[in-house]
Amino acid sequence: MPLEFDIVRWLEETYAVEIRSRSDWLEVFERELDENLANGVIGLKSVLAYHRPIRFEKVSFKDAAIAFQKALKERTEKCVYGDKSLVLPKVVQDYVMHHILSVANERGVFVQFHTGLLEGNRRMLSNSNPELLENLFLKYPGVKFDLFHIGYPYWGVTAALARTYPNVFIDMCWSHIISPISSRNALSDFLDAGPFNKISGFGGDYAIVEAIYGHLKMARENIARVLEEKISEKTITLSKAMKIAERLLHDNPKEILLNNL
Repeated sequence: MPLEFDIVRWLEETYAVEIRSRSDWLEVFERELDENLANGVIGLKSVLAYHRPIRFEKVSFKDAAIAFQKALKERTEKCVYGDKSLVLPKVVQDYVMHHILSVANERGVFVQFHTGLLEGNRRMLSNSNPELLENLFLKYPGVKFDLFHIGYPYWGVTAALARTYPNVFIDMCWSHIISPISSRNALSDFLDAGPFNKISGFGGDYAIVEAIYGHLKMARENIARVLEEKISEKTITLSKAMKIAERLLHDNPKEILLNNL
């Protein structure tokens, strides 16, 4: 976020409030969430793996409040030099994530997490290991967790998590582009290790429509090859394979992401 963008001032002006405490910050979050839900938003997504490990510890109200006040004070001091950014320490980030998930549970909102490979070079891959989220799966059983990118290269962990926790789902967005052969191997493992109604077989993850079409074509070919192999092995029948394909490319994403609407 650029230094000249003042998130605190923007929120205060947008919602006619004064942000002076952690409670003010969270109140504005809930107002903004409800406003977006009313305008058609159906879920939340976290990309914090690009900035920190995705392990979010439980933090006390007091510790989070003290740390937030310190962050506000530091922001005020930096404003003298033109830096209006608000830098929240990990203890506050952890508290806020737990609050977000509590609210998501109340509103029936699913949450998507970036897991696995990070775009660009020199990124800390271990920050995005989906296993780091396990305490959240346990604490918020009413929240659907949609794990992006099969957690590549941690897709074995992703398979085990989806098998272990009823509220954890596998999203194959981006994975067919990252590595077609790994995606096929992962999908074959997913189908053997857990129920196939927990897998979304495709997600464009692109802003360019032509690239989305290309990725969809790759996903269809990968899914067809995996299912053909299982038919040849007599693991499944042709009719079962057709049912699985329909689930992966249509029914599962619809049920996982839209059935609360």
